[in-house]
Amino acid sequence: MIVSRLNRGYSARLALAGAMAGACALMASPAPLLAAVFSCNATGAAVFPGARVHVRCNPGDGAIAYFALSVANSDASRVLSLAATAVVAKRPIQIFFNPNDLSGAAIGCNNNDCRLIQGLELF
Repeated sequence: MIVSRLNRGYSARLALAGAMAGACALMASPAPLLAAVFSCNATGAAVFPGARVHVRCNPGDGAIAYFALSVANSDASRVLSLAATAVVAKRPIQIFFNPNDLSGAAIGCNNNDCRLIQGLELF
């Protein structure tokens, strides 16, 4: 009887600790802010050394046909690899981006036809 009460208390504390850890992990994860999702037929992937990697979509999301990421970003090589795979395999990708973020001009991502990549998913 005493053992069962101890086990229930331990299980409740363990469940609470797991829930707290999960909540902290969700709060700490970098979620894209104001992300839009665009399904892209990638027709090109490029590297501009010292500046950016980018993906060209045809058709684009309105006037936005290019999606870029700075080569200074630690995920740039992964983004390029995934984009190149999509181009070669002729598979669609989903691009997560903020349509209001115009800071990509600093890396050569023109405000009139390019947005920064927040996430990429290959289908």
